[in-house]
Formats: sequence, structure tokens, C-alpha cells
Amino acid sequence: MKTLPLLFFTFFLATGCSGTKKDSAAQPDNGEETAETAIQPAAPVWYEGEKPIFFNVEENYPETNIRLSDLSDALYIPLETNDSTLLRQIGTCEGNEYLLTNDFIYAQEDQAAIYIFKRDGSLVRKIDHKGGGPGEYSYISSYAVDTLRKEIFVQDANLKKGCTYVYDLEGNFKRTFLNKAKEITILNDSLLLNYFRYNPGGPRYSVVRKEDGSTVKKLPIRFPTQLPHDSHGRLAYGSLVKSPKGAFMANLGNDTIFEIRQDLQVIPRIIDQSKYPTTFAQVHPTIETERYLMFYILRCHSYKPYVDEHYYIYDKKENQIYKMTDYPGNSYWTLMDDYPHITNWSTTQNSNVAVRTRQVYALQEAEGKHGDAELKKLIETLDDDANPVLQIMLFHTVDQIKK
Repeated sequence: MKTLPLLFFTFFLATGCSGTKKDSAAQPDNGEETAETAIQPAAPVWYEGEKPIFFNVEENYPETNIRLSDLSDALYIPLETNDSTLLRQIGTCEGNEYLLTNDFIYAQEDQAAIYIFKRDGSLVRKIDHKGGGPGEYSYISSYAVDTLRKEIFVQDANLKKGCTYVYDLEGNFKRTFLNKAKEITILNDSLLLNYFRYNPGGPRYSVVRKEDGSTVKKLPIRFPTQLPHDSHGRLAYGSLVKSPKGAFMANLGNDTIFEIRQDLQVIPRIIDQSKYPTTFAQVHPTIETERYLMFYILRCHSYKPYVDEHYYIYDKKENQIYKMTDYPGNSYWTLMDDYPHITNWSTTQNSNVAVRTRQVYALQEAEGKHGDAELKKLIETLDDDANPVLQIMLFHTVDQIKK
């Protein structure tokens, strides 16, 4: 276990990136957004005496055969397909691809554009400001939607520009500010949380103001080991994972998963004491509910020695880690077959929602062997070259998991 550093405050005013307002080429609004609010879980009821979890992969944890249907309700939404909207590359950012609100679904495509759909899958608009001009980003490294302020924050992956671009919900450019973060997420009504992938000797996480990017707090979380060099990009993952009270901060370079809460309190949540045979393995959080916290061993089968990808669920009331039953077969079908093996690629900007895209042609090739009756009936109505079907999992409070 590592000594947890004291947090300290530092303030400075960041210089804004150049940019001027310009009219958006977004499609006309087909829906009312003024009352839009993000889908959030019920107010958490936390158990007294909640402490950090100590995890060791060598431990023989009791096993549970829990099913996804025990923890969540599944929705299947086919996305509208037309000549200008063919979504083949959804899922290229490192986690937090989607946001669900009461009326809309936000999704990024190929790190170039953000699409907004109604909850029935019909397209509302496309926001695309990829380019080299004022108010335009090189490509999307991360994005966050603030439904309260009615703004979309887009983090440019071009470190030479090092900017966050801000647009309204219709896609009109508003402002930009200096920010060289790799990932961003909404922390509270006025603040963003940053993660810096490349910041030698400096802090990896900071809290900044949404209005101008000025720093409110630098989090002195230093990585005890050098980050593994993933030269082939085989282990892309999001370091920021939404939680009901804030956001998890997880990284292969650190054996402790921290959580920063909306009041800026930072606490350790999972301490991984495992002795992995490779630097390309570490526990990673996914979904947390009032009683349970799900996590898994993030690893890459392309790197040797090989580390098994096991999944776990922690019962906060019992103070007990359970190992989820391992199921054989292709991981692509894991969620379709009701196994709760949520990974980083499924997490969203909602702490209680997981989303996975399903290509229609792949579902048709499955010949009815995967998915429930509702999905199988839906697939019969779609062309094989249609846009993906979203499998949306809304996690809810459950009294007790199956042992």
C-alpha cells in the first residue's frame, strides 16, 4: 500500500486558445432541449464504515453467478441510417463515448464528430467542427456534455494546440481555453476534471473551471511506476470513469484507484496488491451502485506473459469481494448473453449506464444464437448495412446478488 499524498491548492489563470465564433452547420433542431437533464441514478445510500477495498488476484474469492438482468434493465435502440450518417467507427475514444439524457443520446464518431439522437434512435443533428480554422479541433480526444449549462466540451487530441473547445447544444462555437489534457469529464456544476497522459514530472490530474479552464486544484497523485509504452495502441482505456459521487481515477501506472467527489474530496477506493507478471495489467472500475462496485482486470492478450481477464463485484454491505463466473466464448457476445462482464469500452458519461454498439450484420450472422427475444425480433426488421443497434444497460438498485 502506498502513502496517500496530501492535496494542495494552486491557482493560475490559463491563456485562452485563439478562436472566433462561427455559425454551425448543424442540422435543424427536431426536439426541445431546454428541460434536458442527464440520466442519473437515485441518491446513493452509502453503508456506514465504508473503507478502501484491498484486492489481490491470487486470493480465492467466493464466486457468484450473477446475471446482467439481475443488475440492470436492457434497451435496444437502432440508430437512424441515411446517406450522410453511416456510423462505423463508434467506440474509438477511450471510454465515455455516450451520454444519455431524458430525451437524447449523445455519441462520438471516429473522433471527428458528435451525433445527437432522440431516444428512439432518430437523428437530431451532427456536430462536426473538425478542421484547422478558428473554433475547430484537430480530432476528439475526449468530450463531455453539460446539460445544466447547455454546453459541450471537446478536448482536442492535438497537444500542440492543447485546447478545450466549447459549443452550445446546437453545435455553435462559444469559446475555447488552453488545456493539454488527454481526457476530461464533468465533475460538478462549475468544474471539469482533467487527466494528463503526457505530463512528465507534473500532476496527472487537475480540476479546472468550465468557464475559462483556470486551475482550481492540482491533484498530487504521482504514478509510482513508469507508464507502460503501448506502442501499438492495443490497450486503449479511459482513465476517468464516472461514479455516483464524482469520478474514479484509474491508470496502469498506479496500483490505487482514487475517487474525486463533487466536493473535491479525494479518497482511495481500490488498492490492488496483486503481483502481476506484466506492467500491462491492473484492476479497473466500471459500474457502481448503492451497494455494489464492479471492476475487472484490465489487460491485453497481445502482450506476454498472458494475464487472465477476470471480473469482480464488491458488496459494500457485506464488505466482500466476489469473483464473477467466467463464461467461455467470444467476448463480443458476453453482454448479449446476459453475462455482466462490463469493461472500459462500455462505460459512459452516466455513472449508472453502460452502452455497447452491435453491428446489424454481426447480429444477423449470429443466426439467433445470441440476444433476447426483443433483440432478435428487432434484427429481422433491419438491413445488414444499417447503423449499429445500441444495447443500453440502465443499472438500478438491487437488494442482494445471487451467490
